[in-house]
Formats: sequence, structure tokens, C-alpha cells
Amino acid sequence: MRKANRRHQRTMKKARKRRWPRVLALLLGLIVLLGVLLVVFFTPLNNTYRSTTGNDTPADTAVKSAVVKQIQARKTGNPTVDAAIDQAATTLQNTPMKSIIQAAGDQSKLAGLLQTKAGVPAAQANVAASAVFASPELTPLRQAIAAGDYVKAYQEYQSLSATAKTQAASLLGSY
Repeated sequence: MRKANRRHQRTMKKARKRRWPRVLALLLGLIVLLGVLLVVFFTPLNNTYRSTTGNDTPADTAVKSAVVKQIQARKTGNPTVDAAIDQAATTLQNTPMKSIIQAAGDQSKLAGLLQTKAGVPAAQANVAASAVFASPELTPLRQAIAAGDYVKAYQEYQSLSATAKTQAASLLGSY
């Protein structure tokens, strides 16, 4: 009887020892699968979270911070220009990403956003919005922003020609 009991205990210990690698492999596999799904479905999940809560997502905050750093890097040392750059950076930080995305998809909303957030007069805001929507070089970038796809927007920005970047900067700088 004792031998049978000992044998049963040994087999149970072996079974427990063999079970943990399987459990750990299963958990690791689930974590990897969730990570892959998160990467693949990042944009829809981010957009869903933003539309559900109405607030900026952590990704929105990170994107806006990166853009603000790029804006701040353009300071020239001229107090007038630097004040305008600081105001643009602050305005961008305080504008909800939901409004920016809606403005990228609708010309009238872009004009309204320029009026309310940047303090641009209505006539100039309409001209700026129509120029942004009329530019074929800016269309893919604007559409990526309107879709909330930050990776594609970054790729489109990198593919813009130097003249398009200069035109966009001068357009925004003139207002």
C-alpha cells in the first residue's frame, strides 16, 4: 500500500512539473497574440477610444507632443516669431485631437477651427482652408489625418516634396 501511495505521489509531482511549462507557454503565447492584435488594430482601437470618451488618447498626446517639439525647433531668436511659434504650440496642445481630425476631413470645420482656436479672421481662415483642401500634394496627408492614421500621416509627411513643405509653412505662417 505504501509503495502504491509513493508511486502515485511521484506521478503527481511529475505531472505538476510537466504542467508548468505548458501553462507558461500558453500565457506567453496569449501575450504575444494580444500584442500582435494591438499592433495590427491600433488605429481602429485608438479611434474608437477617442470617439467613445471624447478625450485625447495617450497616442494623441504623444503625437501632439512630437509635433509641438518640431514646432518649437523652428524658433529663430526673433521675439515676434518666437511668440507666434509658442502660441501655435500652445494652441495645438489645447486643441482636442477629435477637432483636428474632423477639420482635416471638412473644409468648413477647418476654417472654423482656425477662427476659434487660432484667432484668424473669417475671410483669411476660409482662404487658408480652401488652399489646404485644393492642394493635391497635401491631400494624402490630410486624408491620413482625417482617418486618424498617424503612421500613414507620418509617411505622407516624409514623402512631401520640399516645395510642398515650404508652401504649407508659408501658408500657415502668413496667418
